[in-house]
Amino acid sequence: MALTKRHLLNYLSRASEVDAQDVVREFGVPYSLAAMALLRLVRQGLATRQRYLEQGGYRYRLSERGQSRLAYLESDRASPGEGSLVGKPDGAGPP
Repeated sequence: MALTKRHLLNYLSRASEVDAQDVVREFGVPYSLAAMALLRLVRQGLATRQRYLEQGGYRYRLSERGQSRLAYLESDRASPGEGSLVGKPDGAGPP
């Protein structure tokens, strides 16, 4: 299963907070792909992150903009390719 932006936004909408390891478990993708996909969402303003010192990592949440983007991607207005590919579990395809 390819990890698309829509899949990841939908997952974040159902969880209160996640880390990259949670994404690995949910989608079966490599850790590096999960971490980069989450970072891309943060850079696009679709998710927020907070560092947890006791765990030594980041926790991610869906932002308000991310909620709006997910609603758009799930609507009839979005074109089929608009939920841009974040990556594939086997590492093939664009990052």
